[in-house]
Amino acid sequence: MDKKQPDYLLRFWLLALSITLVLGALYFLPERIGSWELNKVDLLGDLRRSAADSTAETEVDALALSQAAKKGDQVTQEREAIHLKLIQEQQAEQQAAPRAPLGSIDTDAALPTDSTLQAHNNFVDMSPHHDALIHFYDALHRRSSLGRPVRIAVLGDSFIEGDIFTGSLRKALQERYGGSGVGWLPMSSETAGFRKTVRHEFKGWRERNQLHAKGRFPITGHYYTAAPGDWARYTLSRPCELATIYYKATSPVSLSLKVNGGEPQELTLPATEGEAMRSYTLAEGQVRSIYLSVGAEASALTCYGISLDGKSGISLDNFSLRGHSGTGLRSVASDLNAAFCTARPYDLIILQYGLNIISPKQLDYTGYAKQMAGAIQHLRQQTGRADYLLLGVSDRGTKQDGVVVTMPAVRSLEQAQIRLAAAQGLAFWSTRSAVLQIGGIGQLAAKGWASKDFTHLSHRGGAELARIFLDAFTLEAKYYDAIR
Repeated sequence: MDKKQPDYLLRFWLLALSITLVLGALYFLPERIGSWELNKVDLLGDLRRSAADSTAETEVDALALSQAAKKGDQVTQEREAIHLKLIQEQQAEQQAAPRAPLGSIDTDAALPTDSTLQAHNNFVDMSPHHDALIHFYDALHRRSSLGRPVRIAVLGDSFIEGDIFTGSLRKALQERYGGSGVGWLPMSSETAGFRKTVRHEFKGWRERNQLHAKGRFPITGHYYTAAPGDWARYTLSRPCELATIYYKATSPVSLSLKVNGGEPQELTLPATEGEAMRSYTLAEGQVRSIYLSVGAEASALTCYGISLDGKSGISLDNFSLRGHSGTGLRSVASDLNAAFCTARPYDLIILQYGLNIISPKQLDYTGYAKQMAGAIQHLRQQTGRADYLLLGVSDRGTKQDGVVVTMPAVRSLEQAQIRLAAAQGLAFWSTRSAVLQIGGIGQLAAKGWASKDFTHLSHRGGAELARIFLDAFTLEAKYYDAIR
């Protein structure tokens, strides 16, 4: 007599039903059990009806803080009037010729009627005399006679890694003001596979960064050591004019160099004195690609990276470091960084930080702002006449009952950053407001313009953010032309 076969299909459905019931019950767990903070399990979260995207409220009026930071002299009042007139003209132009809709994103629905938000899409000048960016725009005005590119450094975290945002901004600025190349580049990179502005290949190179290793670091946050035969190759879609390496060496180091795929050239990097750093020109002319390999003396070499630039126009460097909060800039080696910034002087330093210190339950970021104030003061001692622009924290979302909303901590951190800019006399730009203008992080993630962590933008989202930033940049250029 044959034995009855088990009903595996029934067992499968019973198991699936049991798992579904258990996961459904987890939805009703409390937010906290003792000291444990729990994430809500919501099987139907992605199916719930979407309400308005990330919160677009603005609790702090940056313009009011800006006015409080300024001196009430006649010159400042006249400058304020000029800036306000330019903003009004800009708004009139945008109303007369609105941009085409961004795909299916309903940008009008994402924006409140609050006029302060529109103001936040421009730079808010927190300096006493409304001249926080006067050196940078003066250098931009004199770029044809400067004898070098006008240089911008963007210091940030994973929000800009892979040249997201900065790549689109660099391209737009170089199309408008001239310049070529992608600026500073590391010897090795975990983001080389998805960076679109340069093809970066490498073998070997031991990387040390400011967050995970002890050592002396310049503003780049990295340095690299090599073994004999380690190599790196960089290929551009559009040629640059100048390739430069930044290094120190206890004795001369030989390199094998190929430019534009040509025959190998042998060159020797001179030794440097003690902890001193120097720059060395690797190639000039129409440089489309460059390959370098380290010789037998590799142990003598410490490399900080290379740069691929034009000789004029604008150069924009991306100094991204995943997980960085910005406070570590206080420990940048003063002499090393001063040497780097002498070899590569900057006219504008943009700070993009904050996403890595957000905690959903933390609403007081006074301590963080104080640490960042120390970091900014420390950098200013080594970066010469460079002006500073502080980018506020971006929109970061979390799901509540299936709806993506802005974490309350984001708005609290932005308030602290605005006060930081006011205390330090910096220019400020609200990244959060700009992201909201293009739909908010939840809608951007739904379109593939941001990741599903509701934090990071894709290259497309970064390009749209750069477009909003460029509007603010252009208005500020008009202002400084008017007061010159």
